[in-house]
Amino acid sequence: MNTILFAGGGSIGHIAPSVAVADAIKEMQPEVGIHFACSKRKEDADFLSKENFKFTQIDAPRLSLLFPWKFFLAYKKSSALIKNLKPQVVFSKGGYVSVPICLAAHRKHIPIILHESDAVSGNANKLVSRWANHTCFGFPIKTLQATSYKLQASHTGNPIRKEVTRGSKEQGLKITGLTGQKPILLVMGGSQGAQAINEAVKKNLDELLKLCEIIHLTGEGKISTKNKNGYWVREFAYDELPHLYAIATLALSRAGAGSIAELSANNIPTILVPLEGVAHDHQLKNAEAVSQSENFVLLKQEYLNSDLIDNISKLLTRNALRVTRNVPPDAARQIAKIVLEHLA
Repeated sequence: MNTILFAGGGSIGHIAPSVAVADAIKEMQPEVGIHFACSKRKEDADFLSKENFKFTQIDAPRLSLLFPWKFFLAYKKSSALIKNLKPQVVFSKGGYVSVPICLAAHRKHIPIILHESDAVSGNANKLVSRWANHTCFGFPIKTLQATSYKLQASHTGNPIRKEVTRGSKEQGLKITGLTGQKPILLVMGGSQGAQAINEAVKKNLDELLKLCEIIHLTGEGKISTKNKNGYWVREFAYDELPHLYAIATLALSRAGAGSIAELSANNIPTILVPLEGVAHDHQLKNAEAVSQSENFVLLKQEYLNSDLIDNISKLLTRNALRVTRNVPPDAARQIAKIVLEHLA
């Protein structure tokens, strides 16, 4: 049986798009085996367990004094996993987990398909790109320094799970207890939450509630306010998320590529507050790339408290909410086709 090994993890931003591609592959060729190599984070394991995919957790290191030794151990475990699974293709979603897996695959001459979600590449993907047979880009290739990639390249967009766009407004209102009589603001800071956004919402909550009802996804361990009339707060949403998208009029979000893709696919006008100064400023580059469209507004974190209410008011008064999608359709299926073309 042909097997495809999916490598990547450390956040749901790496796992969820990979699951979308895996689902597309199973639809196209149900007999193909799928296995994931993910990080040791509990959220990776929980997500893959809920999606009923088999996985192996790799304790891949980030840069530190112990990096050489930990990387050696991660590489040995990756090599053993590949020897046991005998995959015909490795699909890499990036992040530090992908490096030891892809190095082991490269040394065994196993084709590697890389997906770059962001508008600028991180160190892990720059390294993996040296071994990849094909790179799929989430943003238009002209926004990237694609010349550093020694390979075939495609602008596929960022894959999302089909169920993300199949939410029910009725279910969303039932889950949250909101009335829907006002616009509904969805606040989310990615799978790990965003403390600056949480604090800005808390500080401006009374003013915000004059304008809209609020769904607030804070991130694990970051709830500091309780549910109240017109305000529904949770740490994280999984099965409920599509229904929350279905009732959202607009959103306030970090600028991770996965969040942008899901919000765009649901045509939700969004204020993006990128996390700056980390990982090659990929969130800022993502936000700049999409803020030229009518669906996205870039708001720098330094102006979050002073300009939040004004930006939300302006977005609500636009004549064309939910105007156009800003994501290529069926990205998961496009990527799945490329992966399957490399099966031995």
